[in-house]
This record gives sequence, C-alpha cells and structure tokens, in this order.
Amino acid sequence: MIEIMIERWSQRDGSTDWLWSIWQDGERRHMGLPQQTADAAEIEARAACHKFMGKSPDDITVL
Repeated sequence: MIEIMIERWSQRDGSTDWLWSIWQDGERRHMGLPQQTADAAEIEARAACHKFMGKSPDDITVL
C-alpha cells in the first residue's frame, strides 16, 4: 500500500508549512520540501508518487 501523508507545521512566526511524505507498507520512502498550502503539498506529492513509485497513492492522510 502506498500512502501520502501531509502534515501541518505551525511556525513560531505564525506561518504554516505543509510537509508531505510518501510511505509504502509502513516505511517512509520519500519526503518533499515545505509547501504554503495543503493543496500544493498534495499536488507535489501526487506527482512525486507517480515519478518515484510509478502509480497513484492508495490513500492520502492530512494531519
């Protein structure tokens, strides 16, 4: 199973970063750079999933 995890990180200055990672069978395979929105993180993560894993994710979790 391939899952994309999108995490919200609040910074001390009040800004928010959205980080993404790709997991396969409970093991993290790839991580991306911080994005300004959850949507931007998901778009980049989906593209990376196709590039590195050769298919779409089975699930997306936003934390």
